[in-house]
Amino acid sequence: MILSVAWKNIWRNKVRSLVVIMAICFGLLGGIVAVAFMNGLLLGRLNDAIKIEVSSLQLHQAAYLENNEIKYVIKDAGKIMRNIEKYPGVEAVSKRFKAEVMVSSNRSATGAMLIAVEPDKEKKVSELYKHLVDSTSKYLEGIKRNPILIGQQLAEKLKVHVRSKLMINAVDINGESIQPVFRVVGIFHTQNTGFDKSNVFIRYDDALRLFGFSNDEAHEIAVLMKDMMETDDIGLALKKEYTRFKIDRKALLRTRNDSIPEAVFEKLKSIESDKEYSYYEFNLEMKQILKPDDYTNYLKQIQAVAETGIDVSVWKTLSPELAMQSTWLDFMMFIFVGIILLALGFGIVNTMLMVVLERVREIGMLIAIGMNRKKVFTMIMYETVFLSLTGGITGIVFSWITITVLNHNGIDLSSISEGLQAIGYPTMIYPSVDFNGYLQVAVMVVLTGILASVYPAWHAIRLKPAEAIRSD
Repeated sequence: MILSVAWKNIWRNKVRSLVVIMAICFGLLGGIVAVAFMNGLLLGRLNDAIKIEVSSLQLHQAAYLENNEIKYVIKDAGKIMRNIEKYPGVEAVSKRFKAEVMVSSNRSATGAMLIAVEPDKEKKVSELYKHLVDSTSKYLEGIKRNPILIGQQLAEKLKVHVRSKLMINAVDINGESIQPVFRVVGIFHTQNTGFDKSNVFIRYDDALRLFGFSNDEAHEIAVLMKDMMETDDIGLALKKEYTRFKIDRKALLRTRNDSIPEAVFEKLKSIESDKEYSYYEFNLEMKQILKPDDYTNYLKQIQAVAETGIDVSVWKTLSPELAMQSTWLDFMMFIFVGIILLALGFGIVNTMLMVVLERVREIGMLIAIGMNRKKVFTMIMYETVFLSLTGGITGIVFSWITITVLNHNGIDLSSISEGLQAIGYPTMIYPSVDFNGYLQVAVMVVLTGILASVYPAWHAIRLKPAEAIRSD
């Protein structure tokens, strides 16, 4: 009965109630659409980063990450790739050769990262082949010997085009200088200007021939997951299988440079040796020699300095700035929508106080004829929550419709494309909010309604029946 009375009460003054409902509706509409826009911007960047630049996760020789020298290769790369393909959720695997080189045309020269790939396998891991600038560009095909693929920004800097020749100045596996000549078969253009400026691609077979490696060696193994961002489980599984740890002199030197406390350093120094530990063995050893707090606080740092064998890095490690933005997105939703609801909450409190003051005599009579104060308190709370929910649900529905339309059509930001691409963000944004996002907003609306109802309801039950009935 109280629910029915409360619902009818909010419509006794339709104009006032509708103003509050529309304020909540449009406030939420603006907040949710703004969050959806930021989410679409981030997801677009993540999609490009994972499907073009870094993949879901990568494997490297641990020493390669520290020194970036071409001699630090993964042995038995083919066997490791076949094993990774058996893991559930793996979409594709590809191996790469990488080297820092000098790229020269007859008009200019610049440094770049040379990446050698197997075109057929790389297409399953990376969508770079979809970003060729025009029909004259080919993805490492069209000529038999030494084709090269370069970014549009780099092509402009070197003043070259498709069919132009480029010389690569590099050092092979034996430390000898090589200067092979390549012909440009394709030019690509991604949303990341920095990526386009700094990377060139050649065929894996050409790299083996020129640099003197064997076919079963690679600097990098790239893995793309079916759910491209769900990498924590497989990353840990691969680390347990392939990563090894060693507390030797090099590890201790790294520890000195890594702000690890002296007491922890002394414990590590006590087990210095050339012994290699598996993931489980190393963690067990650390538990035995470190205090519980030190183990909890410094294990990851110690693992990083002691790592040997094959390193497994997920996209969050490879692109920490994107990982941070992804982690903060939900927090931004709470903050952004929370500020809007906080402002609206004061409006709701003001409205409900006006309702209580207008109905002083009515509330006094209800208390006088036997309605206990608890029920009066509950009635006012229900009225406030109903008002908030009506506006909140309406706002969520309008937000869903708006975001669905924007997600289908996209938002074209080509007018500021130069600035966005300079930091790697796409110019076509597809705003989106998942079901959990809408659910979180709905919960926040309910909580706002409950909190906003407390003071007006408390004010109502403090009324004295005799005085309230005599009031005008």
